[in-house]
Amino acid sequence: MRIHIDAERPAPRKLQPVVEALRRDQVVIYPTDTGYAFGCALSSPKAIASLRRLKGIDDRHAKPLTMLVKDLAEIGRYAHMGTSLYRLCKRLLPGPYTLVLRATSDTPRSMYNRHHEVGIRIPDHPVCRMLVELLGEPLLTGSVTKAEDVPELEEPELLEGRYAREVSVVIDSGPLWPDPSTVLRMTDDEIEVLREGKGELPFGAD
Repeated sequence: MRIHIDAERPAPRKLQPVVEALRRDQVVIYPTDTGYAFGCALSSPKAIASLRRLKGIDDRHAKPLTMLVKDLAEIGRYAHMGTSLYRLCKRLLPGPYTLVLRATSDTPRSMYNRHHEVGIRIPDHPVCRMLVELLGEPLLTGSVTKAEDVPELEEPELLEGRYAREVSVVIDSGPLWPDPSTVLRMTDDEIEVLREGKGELPFGAD
């Protein structure tokens, strides 16, 4: 099923079928500030396993999964960060960044990697914010286009056909060019750039 949504002014009632699918352990495709992404509810082990298969990331992979949260307070629930990192996050977010942080005990085991790290995003996109708000919990998220792939225009109609067996709903907000997020690992108040992407590098990052 494909649902047309105004990316700038999404209507909550039009997003209800997406929220219902997420609550039924389904994977959806939705727009973000860096392109289209797969999404599922953080509380659904079944959907997390499905998304792992879609992304080709098993539970022994060095790369952590990424969750989309609503605000900085929610980052503090699922990841550890000191005062200086909190200030930096406050400056960068919402925006096109993925932060790799040490996971807390509230983070599901299926989310983090062997180093107990988890990815965190707060995209600057109205649909993302509304989805998390309506669902009442974070979304596990993963870009439809891999960062190492040659960028191609992502067209919702084609995505619907390509992933018809794996995805129950596609939110169509028009074609998007994928532009991967900047990935920053933040541990012990240190910043390591894992990938330069759409987000500008913060001052002092090595």
